[in-house]
Amino acid sequence: MAVSGIRLTELSPLSLLAGPGRAQARRVPPARPANGRQVSLRIIGVSLLLVALGGVLWLVPATQQLGARGQLALSLNWYTVAALAAACEIVVQMVQVNGHRQVRAISMNEIATVLGLFFATPGNFVAGRLIGVLLALVVWRRQGPVKVFFNGSMLFAESVLALLLFNLIRGSGLPIDPQAWAAALIATVCGGLLSALAVTVVIAVVDGETKRRDFLLEAGRGAATSALVTCIALVAVHALEADRRAAVPLAVSMVLLLMAYRSYCSLSERHLSLERLYRFSHAVSSTPEVNEILAGVLQHAREVLRADYAEIVFVSSEAGHQPLLIDSRGAAGKLRRVRLSETAANDPSWAGVVTSGGPLLIPRGDRTHRALLTDRDLRDAVLVPLRGEAGIVGTILVGDRISDVRSFDTDDVQLLMTVANHASMALQNGQLVDRLRHDALHDKLTGLPNRNLLQQEMVVALGDMRTDRSPGLTVMNLDLVNFKQVNDTFGLPLGDRLLQEVGQRLHASLGGRGVLARTGGDEFTVLLPGSDTVTVAQDIAGQLRCGLEKPVSIQGVDVEVGVSIGIAVAPLHGSDGHTLLKRADAAMYYAKNSGSGLHVYEKGLDANETPERLALTAELRQGISAGQLEVYVQPQASLHTGQVLGVEALVRWRHPRHGLLFPDTFIPLAERNGLIPQLTDAVLEQAVAACGRWRRAGHRLTVSVNLSARSNLNENLIASVQQLLTRHGVPARALTLEITESSVIRDPARTRIVLDRLHDLGVGLSIDDFGTGYSSLSYLRQLPVQEVKIDKSFVMNMLAEASDAAIVRSIVDLGTNLDLTVVAEGVEDAATWAELERLGCTNMQGFYLAAPMPLAVFTDWLAAREGHLAEAR
Repeated sequence: MAVSGIRLTELSPLSLLAGPGRAQARRVPPARPANGRQVSLRIIGVSLLLVALGGVLWLVPATQQLGARGQLALSLNWYTVAALAAACEIVVQMVQVNGHRQVRAISMNEIATVLGLFFATPGNFVAGRLIGVLLALVVWRRQGPVKVFFNGSMLFAESVLALLLFNLIRGSGLPIDPQAWAAALIATVCGGLLSALAVTVVIAVVDGETKRRDFLLEAGRGAATSALVTCIALVAVHALEADRRAAVPLAVSMVLLLMAYRSYCSLSERHLSLERLYRFSHAVSSTPEVNEILAGVLQHAREVLRADYAEIVFVSSEAGHQPLLIDSRGAAGKLRRVRLSETAANDPSWAGVVTSGGPLLIPRGDRTHRALLTDRDLRDAVLVPLRGEAGIVGTILVGDRISDVRSFDTDDVQLLMTVANHASMALQNGQLVDRLRHDALHDKLTGLPNRNLLQQEMVVALGDMRTDRSPGLTVMNLDLVNFKQVNDTFGLPLGDRLLQEVGQRLHASLGGRGVLARTGGDEFTVLLPGSDTVTVAQDIAGQLRCGLEKPVSIQGVDVEVGVSIGIAVAPLHGSDGHTLLKRADAAMYYAKNSGSGLHVYEKGLDANETPERLALTAELRQGISAGQLEVYVQPQASLHTGQVLGVEALVRWRHPRHGLLFPDTFIPLAERNGLIPQLTDAVLEQAVAACGRWRRAGHRLTVSVNLSARSNLNENLIASVQQLLTRHGVPARALTLEITESSVIRDPARTRIVLDRLHDLGVGLSIDDFGTGYSSLSYLRQLPVQEVKIDKSFVMNMLAEASDAAIVRSIVDLGTNLDLTVVAEGVEDAATWAELERLGCTNMQGFYLAAPMPLAVFTDWLAAREGHLAEAR
């Protein structure tokens, strides 16, 4: 019966292997393993118990009973039994089972046991087995003293038990008969069961970890293997009893059987290696997380190469960064990350692989690379490079082969190289997935969470609040003050740098107490999970504002950027995410408009969101489809001649219940609910159709249509305009599209592309409400516009307010110098008309000329106007 292997060091895993087909258990040590002295004392204690058991059984008279041995033709002395036992122990075959943590040893040791039971005296049998196996363990397997003592004790108890049972069952009958067969079979099987029990006890006393099911399973496997080999040994007993010369063919048969079995094991091992490699490839390729990939690589690398230890070391090209070592040797298989020591990083063995890109095989007994093995407390190892897109990015090392005899070889090197290639691809894919997932949840400019991640965090925080795991949640909306002016003055790149600096300062001021997200161009949102106190929220908001008090230096200019903050607290101000965000936004706008800079939500701030307005939104959608929108027009005339040159189209809503509604009632609803594209299409359709009728009637008029700040400035608008012009026979120059500065600022890159396409189409472009935005000068230079419209807020008071007059004069001069048509809105009297004409303004629009009127009325008004001008001339 083969008895082999305990490998036990102070910090190494416990390895136990006993009996033919018995499991070698290799376990990751518990979180707080016993020290080496305690382990050794426990194993010695179990060994002494086994010696005591064997001694007691030896004293039983039946144990030393000679039976009918004298009648047999063959008699074995102790050194012959020792030679047989040693030979059988040396030719043990290791078969891996249950993943990579258990190894079964298949040997022919029962042959030596059965032959000894039949042909040797009790003393020669026990002494021969003990001496032969111990010699094999010490000389061949080079086991340590504690392991040899345990194996020897277990072998002694097992041999005495087998001898006792054999003598008791066989009795004093004929030398070889079925009763003798049964005696030999029971003796070997029970001896194996004793060994399995001893191994289980050692595992239990060493680390307190054993499972009855595993013991029963391995004991059953051992019993089956013992029975099989015992049957072969009984055939040898019959042959030798008949003729001693049968030993020669028996020996030849056993050698051939062993060679065949070795070949089978080799093929089986290769098959298992391919199967493990397939499982490894599937496991790492189906895992998107980098941490899971790393854990899978380490686990499957150990399994594929049947080793106890695996590590990955990543090298860095940055100066001063030590290589990062990752392994899972700790408790529960968790990844451990440590920086490689300077000594280990400069080890020539490891550094040589990183430099040359070639693998390194370090078998047991190798002295050239002892430093690398000693540093990691290993007996043997295989080290291969890990390649990435930019070359070698690290190494994979696998060490401590699960075998007391066999070490790593060149086949293992090739296997680990294949593992490294799969790992490299999986890590690159995992990093790509992680990067994409990160980009989907984070703002690219600042690196802060975006609106998507904010929503996820809010769902979690509100869930904790509803389940009483958290008292509440505070939401803060932040909007930067004067950012657009800075952005327009210094340009977009420096504006981006300013946003990055603001994000860093806000993050530092928050100090990890919540989640900071960028939710818009210059808008940020803060979540404070677990905070339900307004006072605490105000304190943190004050700290955020203080963090932005220090000016930011841009191109040598110190720029001050303030912030307006609105606060909403759950459950005080709401219990769902939409309500909290809306009310924090309302508080923020109040803080911004009032100049306070900080405000907590209070009832009435979001009064505009009433059930009536929500109902009106639904009715607006239906009204657009039902054709309830009407286009009114307000004429535009030349300040020099008074001739009507065109009209501006203004939309009204003929509501079935509320009557005629003006734009300020329903345009904000359309903007909030995504109805602007449909509304714009309806206005364009009526305006262009009317222009076509006027031109066919001989009136060379133009029509201007406003585009909302949230209009869908894209290819759809271009295609729609082109189709309308073609369908109604209106030249492109007869249509002017008016845009506000705010619509350009929202997305300047895309807006510029669309406006260029419209300009190429021949459509006129006008900047509406000029002077009220933040980017007049910078965008006026860049955009392909032909007209600017002075906002009526400046024109109406220009005769009374010197500042307004100065603004109007400046805009007229600017437009004239840039060769643009300048239209003044809000002309209410003749004096304003005259002053605008004196300043050189081009055209005008206002109640002095005409109020907005329905399309049906305009034709009659135009005829009257032309008649009046004719009389005046």
